[in-house]
Amino acid sequence: MNHKQNNFGMRISDFGTSTPHSAFRNPQSGISLIEVIMVMVIVAILAAVAIPRVGFDTSPRASVEGGAYMIASDIRYAQECAMANRVSKSIAFVSGQSTYTFPATVPSTSNLDPSGRLPAGVTIGTTITITFNSLGEPTTGAASVTVSGGGGSKTISIANYTGKVSY
Repeated sequence: MNHKQNNFGMRISDFGTSTPHSAFRNPQSGISLIEVIMVMVIVAILAAVAIPRVGFDTSPRASVEGGAYMIASDIRYAQECAMANRVSKSIAFVSGQSTYTFPATVPSTSNLDPSGRLPAGVTIGTTITITFNSLGEPTTGAASVTVSGGGGSKTISIANYTGKVSY
């Protein structure tokens, strides 16, 4: 068998260079899964670094939305509590505060009614006490409560007669 030798005394055919498609070369072209994953990792790192610097800060708006949701849920709770216990039930809001209360009723359900606390930076913009009778109707008529913070605000409305809460 005749083999060519290079300057180091090694046979050239040992490295597969004698044939164009040797075991050391892949004849298929394209990108591999590892290359795709590496590009995705690099893009994710760049996005994680760039987004906080650009100023996409949605937390104040999310806090106002969360506060409005909490208040709407607690107003519904006061209405349902009034109907379930066949008593009047109230929820009180004070403008400029970040908490609201459930005044005690007879029979007292105050042990079930902790004060509501809004997310940091969110305050109530309306002073009002909303009372529901034993049928779940608001005795104050149609009412609304506004929450604000971080440059945004949200209004929670209570419909007359039905007490339907929307925001």
